[in-house]
Amino acid sequence: MRALRIAWDNALAGRDKAGTGVYAARLLQQLERRSDVQIEVLEGWRRNLSTNGLITRGLGTLSDLFWTHAYLPTILSKRSTDLLHSPAFVAPVASSVPVVVTIHDVTYRLFPSHFSQYWVNYMKFLMPLVMHSAAAIICPSEHSKQDVVTMYDMPSNRVHTVPYGIDHERFHPLVSLDSKWAHSFNICPGYLLHVGTLSYRKNIPTLLRAVASLRARGRWENRQVVLAGGQSRGIKGAGEILAMIQELDLTEEVVLAGHVPDEIVPGLYAGASIMVMPSLYEGFGFPVLESMAVGTPVIASNSSSLPEVAAGASLLFPAHDERALAAAIEDVLSNHSVAGELRAKGLKRASEFSWKRTADATVLVYRQVIS
Repeated sequence: MRALRIAWDNALAGRDKAGTGVYAARLLQQLERRSDVQIEVLEGWRRNLSTNGLITRGLGTLSDLFWTHAYLPTILSKRSTDLLHSPAFVAPVASSVPVVVTIHDVTYRLFPSHFSQYWVNYMKFLMPLVMHSAAAIICPSEHSKQDVVTMYDMPSNRVHTVPYGIDHERFHPLVSLDSKWAHSFNICPGYLLHVGTLSYRKNIPTLLRAVASLRARGRWENRQVVLAGGQSRGIKGAGEILAMIQELDLTEEVVLAGHVPDEIVPGLYAGASIMVMPSLYEGFGFPVLESMAVGTPVIASNSSSLPEVAAGASLLFPAHDERALAAAIEDVLSNHSVAGELRAKGLKRASEFSWKRTADATVLVYRQVIS
């Protein structure tokens, strides 16, 4: 069986430091190690993301459009390539080779007000064309797959569920928090952790209200909430979250850690008493499994794919119910047997995932497309 020649469009994924970028980077590492595929990485045109002027952003968007829908197809027409994999939503509408595109979630359809209008307009206009022209679509969970099938009237056999993986060399129970980094943010032991961008979809206000409730009832014991994740261009919600911290008088309890360096992340999970993920919607939810892999108890909302990913190894609560979240937090903090049971179940669940398995399933999709 000959090696497949795969073009990999890294233009958008290579700029993303969050879930989509992590998925692309880890999967690409696995694919490049294999002998049954030959990967050509196409990086796109690098641009300065630190400038945020309207004209600069407009020119950058036009550049991205031209790369994806004009220049990239031209490159592919001159290569001996079996297929193109676009790992971050955006893919050419027309291509001389079959296209596999990863659609991580459909938040732009479910929560359009949470995103910048230019991104919503782009996805609304082009995504149906991309979906129906793609040879195959990869989704990270069965929940995301069903959303894609339903919303875009897609044949189920063209949409494939390929779960994300975990790097068990980085995320394991023996990892520890970098004390120097923690000291730089005045982070104290026993903190609660949230990992994700400061956006509406992450439902951070519900977590903040739950913490305020616990403090008001004397159940907080001077703990901290560490919000690991910064603001993301094109995604709304950070201003409201910062305002609520002030409104609830939680400035002493909340640590805004911003974007956390990769080498710090495993230890940050491990040092937490609980990782809380109250999201309204997730296509998969990396923090759930990464926390479980280091042995940290998880509390998550019962929305979208999170129950599927957690599979009984976390406490679940209704996404908008801060009382239920506060009760779950108190239960884990005060009951060692509950915390221990969650650790054991979480470690077992996390062991079922690896990036090698993700790569194996991805290559299987490639071969189905080629055949």
